[in-house]
Amino acid sequence: MAKNQKAEAVVEEPKVFAVVRTAGKQYRVSAGTKISIDQIQDKNAGDTVTFSDVLMAGMTGGADLKILASDAKPLGVTVTGRIVAQKRDKKVIIFKKRLKGGYTKKQGHRQDKSEIVIESVSL
Repeated sequence: MAKNQKAEAVVEEPKVFAVVRTAGKQYRVSAGTKISIDQIQDKNAGDTVTFSDVLMAGMTGGADLKILASDAKPLGVTVTGRIVAQKRDKKVIIFKKRLKGGYTKKQGHRQDKSEIVIESVSL
């Protein structure tokens, strides 16, 4: 950038986001976000999923940030997504060894995952 040019301010369009809880983990999602969660049983690729356990929701954009948060009562916010793929994660190697005992154990584990694209967050 030359010395005489001025930097233009980037104005963000308001974007709705939510924090959902599934399988004991929390994910911050918005429309178009792709997440990989523990496998959802009885669902195939192409099926829709609704997350009702929403911990927090809000809107970002510009200078203001609106947040809806709830500890005890449900927010009434629904997050819908579509399952893109049912796959397995990378292999994790578990290696145990006891010194001077001649004991070694090598084990591998691959976790089943569901890859989901969030379609909408409705406030």
